[in-house]
Amino acid sequence: MRKGLILVLLLALATPTTSATSATSVTPTTPTASVTSITSTTSITSTTSATLPRAASLTLCADQYLLGLAAPEQIVAVSAAAADPNQSLFAAEAAHHPVHHGSSEELIALRAEVVLTDRWMPLQTAARLDRFGVRMISIPLPNTWEEIADTTRTIATALGRSEQGEARVAEMRAQLEALHRPTDHRHTLPPLAAYFLPDGGSAGAGTFIDTVLQAAGVRNLATVVGLQGWGSFNLEQLAGIQLDLVVLGFFDQGGDSRRMAFAHHPVFRHLLAGRPVIAVPDRYWMCSGWFLAKASAYIAERLSAESSP
Repeated sequence: MRKGLILVLLLALATPTTSATSATSVTPTTPTASVTSITSTTSITSTTSATLPRAASLTLCADQYLLGLAAPEQIVAVSAAAADPNQSLFAAEAAHHPVHHGSSEELIALRAEVVLTDRWMPLQTAARLDRFGVRMISIPLPNTWEEIADTTRTIATALGRSEQGEARVAEMRAQLEALHRPTDHRHTLPPLAAYFLPDGGSAGAGTFIDTVLQAAGVRNLATVVGLQGWGSFNLEQLAGIQLDLVVLGFFDQGGDSRRMAFAHHPVFRHLLAGRPVIAVPDRYWMCSGWFLAKASAYIAERLSAESSP
């Protein structure tokens, strides 16, 4: 009888001990696996705000894509130029984000998972970020509206923001459509425009500048005279050409005297006299993106104002 009672007591004590041991072995492992799954870069495929990749931009052009496509909460840093209202279309948005100074160490410390850049990024920085598993995305220089639309969608998808990419493409197309409405011109042909950079450079067929000018409703002199891609004019040849207007790009950046010497050349000064001069703000076409439609609209609006009686 006493032996039986002792056996019952031992069994009663053994049962909860087994149960407690089982709970201890399961409880810590379950949340650990969950946290690893959420924070792993390989598992971030959802477009919800909790799983959007942490992103940064290294150059002014990349800043425009990041600030225009990414969700604010996924942006970990932008370049120092992003907040300059003369150069950046998204300067106001950039003011709400940290600024980095271009080092790979900063971006690694910020735990960036995706970094947008362009062809001018130092190769050493790219290689170091790649070694740490950071996804590098180099933005190309698209030259047509369709190429711009494709690039916008690609970058937006990489940021987990496909819908925003589509919205930007729709915004661009709406602005371009508005420019195509029939208007009365005093010219039998569209106005002839010469585009200049501060160093005397220009842009002909196959460039995004040519695409912008065409959408604005003007002929590009560089294309008319057969210039392919980026190049320059012979100023003496320009002296006899009847231009309707001059379009300037990036003259407000200033720079050293050699860079701006062309702006003081007598032939160039003569070209500026007696005809409309449209200086497009840098922020509208500092690189090639959906925002180039704003550059076309800017030129078209000012040309229309000049043509009005």
